[in-house]
Amino acid sequence: MGRTQRLRLQRAQQKPAEDYTSSLQNLYVHLHSLGWRNHTHLSAKNYPETGRGLCSKQDTFSPEDELIRLPVGCLITIATLESDNEFKSLFNKDLFDKDARISFHALVACYLMYLKHLQDCSKTSGYAAYLDTLPSSYSTPYFCAIPELQCLPESLLERTVAQNRQIRRYYEIIKNLAGLLNCDGCGKSYDREIWTLAEYKWAYFSVNTRSVYLSSRFLKRQSNHFQTLINGDTNMALAPFLDLFNHSDGVQTTAEIHGQDYVLTLKSLPLAKTKTYEQLFISYGALPNFKLLTEYGFWLKENKHDYFDFSLLDIEHMIKHNKELATQTFHRNIFKFIREHNLHDQMFVHIDDGCSHNLRVVLHLIFKQQAYFPNILNQIAFGDAEQFEDVQPELSYLVAYKIKEYEIFVGELDKLPKLTESGSVARSYLQECIRYLAKFQLTHPAE
Repeated sequence: MGRTQRLRLQRAQQKPAEDYTSSLQNLYVHLHSLGWRNHTHLSAKNYPETGRGLCSKQDTFSPEDELIRLPVGCLITIATLESDNEFKSLFNKDLFDKDARISFHALVACYLMYLKHLQDCSKTSGYAAYLDTLPSSYSTPYFCAIPELQCLPESLLERTVAQNRQIRRYYEIIKNLAGLLNCDGCGKSYDREIWTLAEYKWAYFSVNTRSVYLSSRFLKRQSNHFQTLINGDTNMALAPFLDLFNHSDGVQTTAEIHGQDYVLTLKSLPLAKTKTYEQLFISYGALPNFKLLTEYGFWLKENKHDYFDFSLLDIEHMIKHNKELATQTFHRNIFKFIREHNLHDQMFVHIDDGCSHNLRVVLHLIFKQQAYFPNILNQIAFGDAEQFEDVQPELSYLVAYKIKEYEIFVGELDKLPKLTESGSVARSYLQECIRYLAKFQLTHPAE
């Protein structure tokens, strides 16, 4: 399952046990110096299914109990960056361009690169202990080898290409802002030698996989140096130690600011109470497996929030591969109408809820309607919903087509001599999609 894949990755990433234990002890000391008291007695531990996670050695938890109370000063926030004068000095504010802004996510990734280089130069940094606890690599499809990417579905490729385009754009902006500045410690230039693309990719996904939501209105800043550089809000933070909590679809948690503390509270559990030394989970949100895989690098078996998306291209390919449908004629105006009215958005199936409204509408327009004039299509598409109940055979064809397609992708991956960890996780995700669609077929059979 997905967590097993994550465990394999963590085993590959982990330093020797004594080194990691030392890093955690150093992090405890650092956070304690900033006011954290660990009143819930949290401790890191390795678990068979997830690898590293958090438990409590002394406490049990029920709904409404606090899991952790971490002083806001322990977090890396916009206030942290604004108070770091040496970091700010790397950016020439006169070069800030409204047409070349970056997200706060991208800027925090740059800050991680900066902190890591300070550590490499043996300069003192309050975040050295935190950096030592970060993974050295990540298992999202973004890090698949090229032969592996060629064996992945279009949806995963599109997401990976979009991530790559965004990361490279932010990286180029950051390099240009650093100009020809050199590090005082090693003498190397930031834009050509220190801040490499590989380093930035690692930093970007460190932020991507480990950040938490934190409204910046609760923070006091010393300045607004980066205000004109950032596009969007600054409502996120890195939370040392807290980010060791793993995700589960079976719990609900809330995060709030209480005074000067960032407080994570348990709202619901599968059982009435946890046990000591039992892994404690939090919720990253009601996320489907596609989101978990592409953003975090893992997936959950039988994820209660999962569903399977279809594209209009899936339907077009299904028509070509279905002997019965391939002989029919489908007017291009119908496909044009669907795209112009965004009916191809939110086309998905859910094991419990069945077929989404938009998918039913699209299947009805393509396979059940002979009319192709826009005014008639408009009346049909936004008319009585009951008329869309007659598309079960076509839906069954579509689901069967995707199962076969994903089986081919898995087979192609199996032909490769060796898979990276990202490739291995992606392969297991495809198998989970096959299982999900097969279960959907059994639950919603064609008449």
